[in-house]
Amino acid sequence: MSTTSALEFSNLPTDAIGKIIEKCDLKEQLTLRKVSKDLRSLVDKQKLAYKSILINPSDSYIDCVYNDKDVVYASENWDNYMTNEVSVIRNDDYVKIALNDLSIALNNRKLRLDDLYLAFCDFSSDVMNRFRLLLNSLNHQIHVKTLTVPAGNPEYLLSILPFLKPKVLENIEVLGGEDTEDWASEKGAEIVRKISSLEQWKQAEQLTTGYYVGDFPAEFLMHFKRFVIFKWRVDKDFLMNLRDLFSTSTNFVSCTVESDLADCTEHLESFCEKVESGGEVIYHYKIPDESNKILEFKVDYNQDEIVIEKKKF
Repeated sequence: MSTTSALEFSNLPTDAIGKIIEKCDLKEQLTLRKVSKDLRSLVDKQKLAYKSILINPSDSYIDCVYNDKDVVYASENWDNYMTNEVSVIRNDDYVKIALNDLSIALNNRKLRLDDLYLAFCDFSSDVMNRFRLLLNSLNHQIHVKTLTVPAGNPEYLLSILPFLKPKVLENIEVLGGEDTEDWASEKGAEIVRKISSLEQWKQAEQLTTGYYVGDFPAEFLMHFKRFVIFKWRVDKDFLMNLRDLFSTSTNFVSCTVESDLADCTEHLESFCEKVESGGEVIYHYKIPDESNKILEFKVDYNQDEIVIEKKKF
């Protein structure tokens, strides 16, 4: 009678172990790294399975979301209620543990992120300073398609962009409130110029922003193909500034403005021609010195948005 010995995990071919590691989530990969030096080396060489990372620190914890896996790092006495879908790691040195886990992910050259959301609200916080040290320790630029940061201080965006891979970064999202003091100041203007000189900025194709597009001189926006702008309310000057920017840009394709549209049609009628189009509200602006091109403003009151496109007629 022949006997067949059980195949152990450690005896699997290296390629097979690598495939298994790729299917593991971050928590499982971190556990495997602690088993042996060989497994740690294999984990660090494999392509990571997740496509998005969100980092949201607060005064008493750090919330990290890897794909849809929510992990909260907190002190031992942190007693906030969390659902079963959230993993909580408690340790008095939770910041170190969180940044160590992030370091493992970000140090992996095969990491391919669609989205990186950095929700640091305090630019000068200890966590932010330690996160910048982490980025400085990397020996490669991170592969990210969309970067999302809160508006806050423009130095924040300037401190993050150099660590991302140019050409790969397609969409820069700068979101936040209406306080533009840091951006509109003389120091802010100098920082904006520095941001605009970075390859990561110059080679991105889309800018998504809350209220700060006006703080970038037009020449620093000409390369973007697409814009998404969130604004509390549009006025005539805002729409005319967009008209002038998009009319002169050779790269512009489309812009979506989400806003309160009160008085919008009155503003558009001051420099556009209304087009009969059934139930849709559409305005055309003939671009000067362009014999066959227009800007089309399509107003959707149901969605509270204006879609602007450059078209031929």
